[in-house]
Amino acid sequence: MELMHLRYFVAVAEELHFGRAAQRLHMAQPPLSQQIMKLEDELEVKLFTRSSRKVELTSAGKIFLEDSRDILKRAEVSRRAMRELSTGARGALSLGFNEPAINTFLSATVREFIDTYPEVKLSLLELETAEQIEALNMRQIHLGIMRPFGYDLGAFQQRRLWTEKYLLALPESHPLCEYETISPLQLKNEKFIMFPRSLNPALFNCITEAFETYGFRPRVVQDAVSKQTTLALVEAGLGVALVPQSSSHLAPHGVKFIAIEDANTLPTVEINAVWLNDISPQVILNFLNIVEKHLR
Repeated sequence: MELMHLRYFVAVAEELHFGRAAQRLHMAQPPLSQQIMKLEDELEVKLFTRSSRKVELTSAGKIFLEDSRDILKRAEVSRRAMRELSTGARGALSLGFNEPAINTFLSATVREFIDTYPEVKLSLLELETAEQIEALNMRQIHLGIMRPFGYDLGAFQQRRLWTEKYLLALPESHPLCEYETISPLQLKNEKFIMFPRSLNPALFNCITEAFETYGFRPRVVQDAVSKQTTLALVEAGLGVALVPQSSSHLAPHGVKFIAIEDANTLPTVEINAVWLNDISPQVILNFLNIVEKHLR
């Protein structure tokens, strides 16, 4: 028995006329009659009583009509669900992210994604880059939004989403605030607030080595993991800090941002979308399309 046979049966049962049912199904009447007889033979029961004047459902036919409608309805629901899964309109998306993403495009993207795809269960996990890579490998998240500097992403698909430069954050009372731009050489005697080296050794080394080309190594007096903490410590006068341009909107009163001359010697702040090579669900691509819409 196939769904086609159930559709033929329901059409005849609702029309109680083979001619009208055939028209409704866009087919000739003789093949329709043959299919109904084959269905009755398979079920080993009569579904209709036929005469020259009318067609009627038997008692078995009335019961089978209810079952057929239910089966066809559930089949249609399942078909729609599968189509929504294939288009990314239904399913789940577990997303890892870290601070640069939330400071730039992520909030607006998440809001629009939830509005556009209400049937997708979205879960968010704030994780550092190393944690995201581990979570991807363990299939605990589907997509990572991370700063990939210094990490081997050869086992993943990835897409560059965002690039920006560093600015210098310093207290408004600092003598260097009178400058519109600052040379790295002017920072030789400054105290620096930086993220711990253990958080990303490759990036930490790259930044410090950039200053070494000017003849000095930054004197780090305070570790800070988050950009908000970093800026609060700058405001408190503990030192100066390099922060991404997008962090400037987080600044408390009393912090000024100044461009750095020859900033190309410093690494850029890059944010990538990263996901496993062996999966490419449409839901990930839908999310990234919204990201790129906001970045445009």
